[in-house]
Amino acid sequence: MKLYEVNAAIESLFDEMVDAETGEILMESDELMEQLAALEMERSRILEYLAKLVLNTRAEAAALKEEETRLKSRRERLEKKESKLMDILDRECAGEKTDLGVATLSYRKTSHVDVADIDKAIRWLKRNKYRDCYRVKDPEVAKSEVKKLINAGIKVPGCSVVEDRSCSLR
Repeated sequence: MKLYEVNAAIESLFDEMVDAETGEILMESDELMEQLAALEMERSRILEYLAKLVLNTRAEAAALKEEETRLKSRRERLEKKESKLMDILDRECAGEKTDLGVATLSYRKTSHVDVADIDKAIRWLKRNKYRDCYRVKDPEVAKSEVKKLINAGIKVPGCSVVEDRSCSLR
């Protein structure tokens, strides 16, 4: 039996045991209690199974997260090692293309912009109308501050405090 079926059976049992017009109990209490106990036991068994699934899934997710952390650390160590080895090759080849047997070390020219004083650069770009050369971050709503306003009785259009509840299983 599925959980929704057990809940529906319990509800149906309560509907059958009481006469809607008179409020009179129609079933014998022993028979009723026996059926209700059986349904509650089935419901408890299903809920226990669901709780076990949650705990198992949580443990599996924690194990995967730990493995991710371990693998990330290993990857970072390998990347550092690669960088140090490349630095040695770069130093020894002194900027010249070199055939190393299994690979060839070569160089190419690159360039990048280094911004030493960002405020000064942005002022100049704005003054000279180079709008595509800088970005203005889109404004965000500071939700915790808006919540304080709403709780203080100030109506903020487009915002409301929604009461919710969270469930935890330990």
